[in-house]
Amino acid sequence: MPDAPTSSPRPRTSPAATIAGGWAVSGGLGLTVAVTLAIKNPLGLPVPLTALTAIAGGWVIMLLFAPWRSVSRTQRWRERVVEMTRMIETVANSDERAPTRSMLGGDESDELARLGRVVHDVLGEAHARRRENRLLQRKMDDSIRRETDRATVQLRREATTDPLTGLGNRRSLDRKIDELFGPDRRQSRGNVVAMVLDLDLFKAVNDTLGHEVGDSCLAFLGTLLRSTLRREDSAIRLGGDEFIVLMPNQSIEEARAVAQRIAALFGQMPWSYERPARPTLSIGLASVWSGGEEAARELFQNADEALYSSKSAGRNTIAAYEDHPHRAA
Repeated sequence: MPDAPTSSPRPRTSPAATIAGGWAVSGGLGLTVAVTLAIKNPLGLPVPLTALTAIAGGWVIMLLFAPWRSVSRTQRWRERVVEMTRMIETVANSDERAPTRSMLGGDESDELARLGRVVHDVLGEAHARRRENRLLQRKMDDSIRRETDRATVQLRREATTDPLTGLGNRRSLDRKIDELFGPDRRQSRGNVVAMVLDLDLFKAVNDTLGHEVGDSCLAFLGTLLRSTLRREDSAIRLGGDEFIVLMPNQSIEEARAVAQRIAALFGQMPWSYERPARPTLSIGLASVWSGGEEAARELFQNADEALYSSKSAGRNTIAAYEDHPHRAA
């Protein structure tokens, strides 16, 4: 059997339509009474008084039959709408969700109560989305900040690091000099030793075996210096095969022992070539009491003179500015 047709629900009449209809009916009754009084004139009054009586009677009938209950109900709704609007503005500008509950009231037949529930649900979802967006924004900001800090540190490291040896470059040397000898030096005053290192006969290695083998010698020395020196020492590649190490709060005797250990370990570098011979190190040492720029210039000049003495003594030697060079162990 075919399904019985279902009747569609009757549309609800809006309050505005009810009030308008009520006013139309009451106005029609008032007009009818007024016209009747004006035509019949049952009281036998003069024409002016008859007209006034007709108008008054029409107003009385219209007022008696007016939809006052609906008007009063509409006024209460208007007040509730104003209150609801104020609540919505307050809630929309804050993160509080609780005040919207006060908009839930009445029964299911109350249109404003249903509207309040809809607004409550919409605002609740909007608050949830706002919290999610803020959380996502916070995560994005934190991620961007971490990546920015990481990139900044990486760029700073690359700007002050020699890529072949992993040691400092001349920018790093300038910064270290400022720390040790500048007016705003962060380290306390004390003795500073400069150790200058140079590979012996390094040009022959590059010319005979190629720059790749020469670079491996430089990289080996860089690894050796990083693993041998103290944390507060700074090893810098000046360029080519020349290196310098700044050693704060170190005596010349202690620096000489470190230089001997470095030279001995460098002599153990793997070498499988007959010619040229394994490169060696010539090392010059000098010390100065930390002070201003003049002390820094004196330190580097004395260290260079010590290195020149080491080279002149036959290479593979360690020379201090204060004494004569002697052959490295």
